Amino acid sequence: MDVRTTLSVNESFMEMLTDIKNRGAKAEMILDINGLERAQGVIQEIHADDPNPYIELTDGTKIAEKTIAALNGIFRPEYSGC
Repeated sequence: MDVRTTLSVNESFMEMLTDIKNRGAKAEMILDINGLERAQGVIQEIHADDPNPYIELTDGTKIAEKTIAALNGIFRPEYSGC
């Protein structure tokens, strides 16, 4: 059986994203935007106060936090069986 590490119910990736940004580490993500796709990069900005919180990578890519299904191997609970 495949077991995945997941966030707690109602938890977001914002704390983890902030830690990754502060360390200058690469964020490796699976996004759910009309199907699952991969994205990765170094986080330049975090817009947590936006009505629809998002991150911006150093290459200019903007990613809404709610579209992140997995971040550096940690999944949202609804994706634990993917």
